[in-house]
Amino acid sequence: MKKLEQFADQVLSADSPQAAWEKTIGFFESFGFKGAVYGQRRRDIVPTADDIWFSDQLTEWKAAYFKQKDYERDPLFIYAPNLPSQFMTGIQFLPDHAYLTQEDIAVIRRAEAHGLTSGIALRMSREDDPVVKGWNLVSDLSRPDIEAVNEQFGTLLHICAAIAHHKIGRLENLSQASLSNRERECLLLLAKGYRTARIAEHMSIQAVTVDLHLRNARAKLGARTREQALATAIVTGRIHL
Repeated sequence: MKKLEQFADQVLSADSPQAAWEKTIGFFESFGFKGAVYGQRRRDIVPTADDIWFSDQLTEWKAAYFKQKDYERDPLFIYAPNLPSQFMTGIQFLPDHAYLTQEDIAVIRRAEAHGLTSGIALRMSREDDPVVKGWNLVSDLSRPDIEAVNEQFGTLLHICAAIAHHKIGRLENLSQASLSNRERECLLLLAKGYRTARIAEHMSIQAVTVDLHLRNARAKLGARTREQALATAIVTGRIHL
């Protein structure tokens, strides 16, 4: 429980997708994983390289993965909807997945060439979702060792992966929300210490209109207060002081 609380505190306090990602990767690595892959794939569309994230420790495998366009054939995203929400991956578990084609196996063997022989896949989407989303925590552990990790910590890892998944998604959505010119101007004046009446006077608009602009900014930025909205706008580069 303590590990879960510490992880949640760290990730939920992240103010950018990259910050949440880095905290999550560090957490997974503390269990002996070499790194993690996080991605998504629409069932009816071939994915692109932008749909897959690799931790920095997997640079060599990432280069080979993209060169071979393995994201187009990665078994993780193709078969995950038909498998349990948590299952074992890698060459060490190949006998458990008799349905794999030779093309699928080639993807797995390319990971093996970089010392990645086992892993734990954590699906984040429902079985019927049009977009398959999930994590693959990869390692060089033996089959008995990674099975022991999964037995002891599997539930914790899945919960933490889900927390990170939702947090990263929320932060990405926030980073894509654009502010209007009026909303940015209100926030900039707020940063100068102006109150509603002075902002209204400076902009030659009604105070109620200022409140409307700031309320819209809060909604777009996922902030509870105008001060939180201002902080988020500064951190995400929407306004520059």
